[in-house]
Amino acid sequence: MNYTSNPALALLSLEQGQAEFDYTAFLQDQDIDYLAEESSASTSSNHFSGPGTVVQPQLQPQPATNLAVVVQGGNGNGAAAAQKTRLERRGHTKSRRGCFNCKRRRIKCQETRPACGHCTKTGLPCEYPSLPTILSSSQPSHQIPLFSMQDMRFFQHFLVSCYPHHPIGSETIWTHEVPCLSQKYEYLMHAILGYSASELMVSLSDQTLTAPAMAHRLKAIKAIKRTLAASSSQQQIEEGGCESRVGDGKDFSEEGNALMAACFALTYQSVLLDDGMVEYMTFIRGIMIVAMQMYVREKGSAKRILFGDFMGQAQTDRLAPYMAEVPLINKDWVDGAVRGLEGMEGLVRVEERQVERRYWEMLIAMGRELYVSSWGAYLAMTNHYAWWMMLPHDQFQKITEPGNQVAILLATHWIALKQVMAVITETEDKGAAKWPERPPSGNDISVGIIRWLKYLNKMVDVEHLVYNQWPMWVEAQLDRDRGFFGKTH
Repeated sequence: MNYTSNPALALLSLEQGQAEFDYTAFLQDQDIDYLAEESSASTSSNHFSGPGTVVQPQLQPQPATNLAVVVQGGNGNGAAAAQKTRLERRGHTKSRRGCFNCKRRRIKCQETRPACGHCTKTGLPCEYPSLPTILSSSQPSHQIPLFSMQDMRFFQHFLVSCYPHHPIGSETIWTHEVPCLSQKYEYLMHAILGYSASELMVSLSDQTLTAPAMAHRLKAIKAIKRTLAASSSQQQIEEGGCESRVGDGKDFSEEGNALMAACFALTYQSVLLDDGMVEYMTFIRGIMIVAMQMYVREKGSAKRILFGDFMGQAQTDRLAPYMAEVPLINKDWVDGAVRGLEGMEGLVRVEERQVERRYWEMLIAMGRELYVSSWGAYLAMTNHYAWWMMLPHDQFQKITEPGNQVAILLATHWIALKQVMAVITETEDKGAAKWPERPPSGNDISVGIIRWLKYLNKMVDVEHLVYNQWPMWVEAQLDRDRGFFGKTH
């Protein structure tokens, strides 16, 4: 079975600071306009796009200074500036029946059939939403919409074959508590169904599932947006330490747990998208924003956080005995990685590239640690995750800037390093509480985030190709044999 590989998320920790994150800064209006019934013609984007490709959607937390103010303890003046900037967006003509790719990329779709011009140009499969179905007026408007037999198939596939494995050891939560929550929270149900549909689409090579997979994904994020907007305006915290309420009176902890689970599912679905790396990073940041908000409201206790027992030091302790047994990986592979990163030093050793330099320093520390300890390299990888997860928005935007070739090169080296470390990262599987059923197949090794590497390598321009030789070599080996670096599933 072409099964989705473990995305190797960071060892999530809630102990990096006590600042009260404004989780409503995640997915603000301009970030998810493309999730509405119409697609936007706006060309603003924080996603990579290569020569001749269409700009991808902006899905980073906004406003730009909200996260920065919280992390750096600013006075909030930047937030006002960001609000002013949001009000100055230029108008555009809307396309109401655009294809899913154009909706994701926040661009105007020509709506030509069977494929629009943008999808034809980029070589992406072009799928259009089905025409809206008029529901009976007798259906209560407050209930989650009825789901189809196909959706029931997706739900069953999630429970049996593709539930997530992060936080490490939380599989039972994914097959018990999370499905129960999904009956109450529309966005969580759509996130589960979208991820499961994408996994089936990939594992069965069934492109007919693209439309329902993307439809559920878009509905999930749109519903998250509504929830965050409602919680921002209706949240009431009574004096005297009473329990806070959000939205329509739901317990904040329950709502927060549902939001975290939905972001996890959307993160896993991002692994199945060729251009999903930045969305993957964005939703991981969303998980942390919600988790830290809950942690603060619970006065430093993780007891009411659904995944609280599996975060931070608990994950490290769970993996340490297994990681201690992992041997060093092939020295030639490490030599290639370190030489490739050292060759980029001149690109990052400039004053205006401080955030890229820090990115590079963390990658080369990861590479050099591979000479010494596989466990140490894994911890260096999680430190890198923690770094960009906690970056102020303006800096996160810079390392995902579409025209930033240095950032693209750093991304290709990061993903290539993760491929070389397959034997190390797959050791996470030993910390799982259980493993899903997998039907027999002729190819049990998933493409996983190899698809990101291929996508990013194509985006490096001619001028910078000399710096990208090692990631291209890694891609070539994986094209020949997906298990070349020890990957087993």
